[in-house]
Amino acid sequence: MMGCNSGGVKDPEKVFLSDIANLGKGFLEVFVSFGDMITGTLGIKADTKKSDIGKYFSDIEKTMNSVKEKLQEEVSKNGQYEKVKTVVDQFITSVVDKIAEGAKESAKGAIGGDAIGNAVKEGQDAVAADTTSVNLLVKGIRTIVGVVLKENEGDEKADKTIDSDKKKVGQLFAKKNDDRAQDTEAAKASASVGAVSGADILQAIAKSSEAVNVDEIDKAKNAAEIAIAPAKDEKKEVAVESAKKDAVIAAGIALRAMAKDGRFAAKQDASDKYANAVNGAVASAVNKVLSTLVIAIRNRVDEGLKGISEVLGEIKQGEGVAAKVIK
Repeated sequence: MMGCNSGGVKDPEKVFLSDIANLGKGFLEVFVSFGDMITGTLGIKADTKKSDIGKYFSDIEKTMNSVKEKLQEEVSKNGQYEKVKTVVDQFITSVVDKIAEGAKESAKGAIGGDAIGNAVKEGQDAVAADTTSVNLLVKGIRTIVGVVLKENEGDEKADKTIDSDKKKVGQLFAKKNDDRAQDTEAAKASASVGAVSGADILQAIAKSSEAVNVDEIDKAKNAAEIAIAPAKDEKKEVAVESAKKDAVIAAGIALRAMAKDGRFAAKQDASDKYANAVNGAVASAVNKVLSTLVIAIRNRVDEGLKGISEVLGEIKQGEGVAAKVIK
């Protein structure tokens, strides 16, 4: 006895379900490949180079572009599902492209062959980070943060340590040897970094004005200005009220560490004690920024991909079947 589907006539519902299964598989592969790419994060250490941070941001841009290409490829193979195309296009333009754009800008700011934790035992003046580089980092991170963090995630004014301790952090940016940071001041910097969340620090960067000029650390008003403040005799305190916030101080340290030319000061010492303490605080700030950023990116992209899956589910439950049967 011949089956009802003999003679080459295919059951339209089975064809549709097969199409949806393949489309779902395609998007699942995007999920998996994104997870594989984004988990290859950089292990931040004091001797990590500024250029390594730049490559880290470039890798984020490449990952986002890869996600975009894979999504567009799946949509192009299944163009009959307009609802899927609409959701994918919106996700690409409002999330994926924005993250890629921000990462590309940030990569331009994180350049140089020197380490992020660059205080030395021989003693050195702190060096202001290049203003253009700092502003590229601020602009790029702001773009990413605007997509991956909600307004109530992170507080740029987060502050838990006492004011007198925060003032002392200015010694990481000092000139005269007697004013440079020892392990005590480095510990106060570490306390500021540890007192706040990575989201707090990211918001402090995102909410910072792009730096124009500031001629000494005690006039710095935000994270960008902390990063570009030059070393001057007798100037060794973070003094402006808006800058005396743990989140802002941690953000300023991270920006100076990542940006071109930025250097930190440790008091001259026969051992590496003071320099290591300063560099440890610096590495902690950068690590907190980047690890939080990549987790936020992953969560936001996962959320978008799950939204696409939900649309596929809706189609599978009836919309597409009806359309296929009518055809």
